[in-house]
Amino acid sequence: MSRLVVDIHCHRECDAAARLVKPEADRLGRSPLQIGNELTREVNRRQLEDLRPKMESVEVRLADMDAMGIDIQALSVSPYQLFHWVKEPDLSVRSFQTINDDLAKVVAAHPDRFIALGAVPMQDPQAAIDELRRCSSELGFRGIEMATHIEGVEISSRRYDLFWEEVEQLELLVFLHPTGFTHPERLLDHYFINTIGHPLEETICAGRLIFDGVMERFPGLKFVFSHGGGYLPMYAGRFDHAYRAREDVRHGLPRAPSEYLAMFYFDTMVFAPDQIGFLVAKYGADHVLLGTDYPYDMGETDPLPLIERVKDLSPGDRDLIVGGNAARLLGLA
Repeated sequence: MSRLVVDIHCHRECDAAARLVKPEADRLGRSPLQIGNELTREVNRRQLEDLRPKMESVEVRLADMDAMGIDIQALSVSPYQLFHWVKEPDLSVRSFQTINDDLAKVVAAHPDRFIALGAVPMQDPQAAIDELRRCSSELGFRGIEMATHIEGVEISSRRYDLFWEEVEQLELLVFLHPTGFTHPERLLDHYFINTIGHPLEETICAGRLIFDGVMERFPGLKFVFSHGGGYLPMYAGRFDHAYRAREDVRHGLPRAPSEYLAMFYFDTMVFAPDQIGFLVAKYGADHVLLGTDYPYDMGETDPLPLIERVKDLSPGDRDLIVGGNAARLLGLA
């Protein structure tokens, strides 16, 4: 196969950063093993043991990539290691620097197989800008991973305008991924915290980026949504109807919401060929990127055959989805 295959959605854990924040995590009860009901927590404990070799061993990861047909992984840290809940400034900065240095080390050892999407301490916008610049200029990263909210603060908040201005100027890709759901009480059972909560988080985040004016103020931003962008891409007409019908919806928004939604990019982590086909038909093959969510159990272990089963895709469209779009957005040769 001559085409380039790039996985935009895959994770690595950083043990050094986990050890650094562990005393604070234990004090605040922020372990991912405390998510969901008792059965979910037990499944998570078993899964973390199974995942450890894939997270820690680059050799295991490379073998899995070869088996899946992946040329390049765009590595981002496990979303549970986006330590935005750390309030002590020095510890916060050091934890994100540790994560980014770990990612940079992996990329340096295998520059033909990995690129890195950095992480920044968004609880302090200026510290986030400083680490963003370090990621770009010193570490050579071409993008960042971003949570859909920062401990309940929307990433569309005006307090982050200078940050988004810097991201736009640096032309960095922004990969958006939930870190749980903000109102989990109704989602404790049946792993709804993930299967409903994650897509709902992305739906809310996309809506806020549109209606709070981020896409109007910073049209050069390159947002890639995990999990196909959640539910909004499939139901955008409701926003447009409300925009036409109600002054309180269209206030401050010069264009219809769907026009801004079309500026986003979406990964293929929706599991079904017809849903990928919908994203392509609605937003274009040039706005859909292959993602696997490696190495988690909610990931796609055989991504290329899934893309092949999408109906009415031209060979050129498939090439864009499996790697061409990622290469363009990340500035790969």
